[in-house]
Amino acid sequence: MKPIVLAFLATLVGCELSFAASLTGATFFTAGPLGNTTLETWNTLGSDIIFNLYLLNGVTPLNSGNGSNARINVPLNLPGTYTFTYRAQPLLQNPGQFGLNLFFDGVDNTPGISGLDGLPLAAGANTLLYVNGDRRITVTALSQSRSGGNQVGPFTNTPGLIGGNDYVGSFSSFVETPEPSTYLLFGAGFAAIAAFRRRR
Repeated sequence: MKPIVLAFLATLVGCELSFAASLTGATFFTAGPLGNTTLETWNTLGSDIIFNLYLLNGVTPLNSGNGSNARINVPLNLPGTYTFTYRAQPLLQNPGQFGLNLFFDGVDNTPGISGLDGLPLAAGANTLLYVNGDRRITVTALSQSRSGGNQVGPFTNTPGLIGGNDYVGSFSSFVETPEPSTYLLFGAGFAAIAAFRRRR
C-alpha cells in the first residue's frame, strides 16, 4: 500500500476512536414545573445514600447492586437508535413530573442531556442533544409510569422488601455519525493532492 493511503487509513481509524461516546451515568428525579428537582433522586453512582437507578437494554440488566456494579458504561459507537428501560424504588412522595439527566464519557457532575417526561427541556443541561466530536446523541423519547411491579429495591436490582409498584420508564437516544462516504471523499481528495504534488 502507498504510504499516503496508509496514513489516511490511520487517520480515519484515529478519528473513529477519538470520537467514540459512552453513556456512563443517569439520574432520575422528581421535578417541579420548571425542571427543578423536588428532592427525590435516584442515580447510577452506587455506594451513596441515594437510591439506585437500574437500567436495562431490552431484558439485559446494565447495572446491579450498590457498589461499582451500580455504575453504567454503554458504548454508543454505532449510528442508530438505542432504547433503555429504567426502574427505581419509589420513596414517599407522589409527584406528577419527573426528570432524567444523562451523563457521558465519565463526566459525573454535569449532565450532557437533561429532560422531563414528555420531553420539555429541563433547567439542568437545557438540551436534549449531546455532541462529542462527530457523534451527535439526541434523546427522542422519554416516558415514566408507576406500574412496573416490584422488580427492584433501593440498592438492588432484584425485588425489594418494600412492596408496590416501581417507577418504570424508558428513553431512546438517536446516535448520528458522518457517513463513511464523507471520510472516503476526504481521503480521495487528499490522495489526489498528494499525487499532483508528486508529479510536479
